[in-house]
Amino acid sequence: MKKNSAILVLTALSLQLLAQVNLQRFYEGGKPGYKNPVSGQVVVPAGRYDAGSDFTQGYALVLKGNLRGFIDGTGSEVIPPQFSDASVFYEGLARVTKDGKSGYIDIRNNAVIPFQFEEADDFKAGMARVKKDGKYGFIDKTGKAVIPIQFDMARNFSEGLAAVKSGDKFGFINSSGEFVLKTKYDDALFFNKGEAMVRIGNEMWVISTTGKKLRKVKNEEEEEKGKLKRK
Repeated sequence: MKKNSAILVLTALSLQLLAQVNLQRFYEGGKPGYKNPVSGQVVVPAGRYDAGSDFTQGYALVLKGNLRGFIDGTGSEVIPPQFSDASVFYEGLARVTKDGKSGYIDIRNNAVIPFQFEEADDFKAGMARVKKDGKYGFIDKTGKAVIPIQFDMARNFSEGLAAVKSGDKFGFINSSGEFVLKTKYDDALFFNKGEAMVRIGNEMWVISTTGKKLRKVKNEEEEEKGKLKRK
């Protein structure tokens, strides 16, 4: 009896380890398949799905027709295709959309954060940008609004700051929701290496994290080329 129990435990552990394998994606006839990265053995034949992501945190997002679901390292559909939109798992949760509303699920397909948002992004550093009732804010993994859902527009955090719009002007907040740079810009993008592009009237400027104007931008394409040269 003990021997049989031990075999069952080992079998369960083996299946669990297999499920956590990050399979390698390949293409055949324009369709994705998945194979064991060590042995090369095909686990999911090409053509079973219309599209598929790389494996992230032991799972891959797959598309069948217009619906999205998830497979594990054994090729099993742990969450059958059922969502109109979805992202891969980040920090243990995946953003999914059903019936026009977005929420967050765990790998058991439990709705950890209910389907209630018009827009939702992946979790990064414990927070996700969401839109509800026409306003933007940031939630934690319990669904609590850690930065109130009150902005007319919000961009994701980059280097600890996020551009948000209140009324008709943009400013920058920190991860506590405090304004670091007041709302005075007509548009604002992300910080990259301590610099962000903003628009003041018809003029584009690059500013520092203190709001200091570093240089005027003739056009965005030239600025992007300049960033590449400065790297």
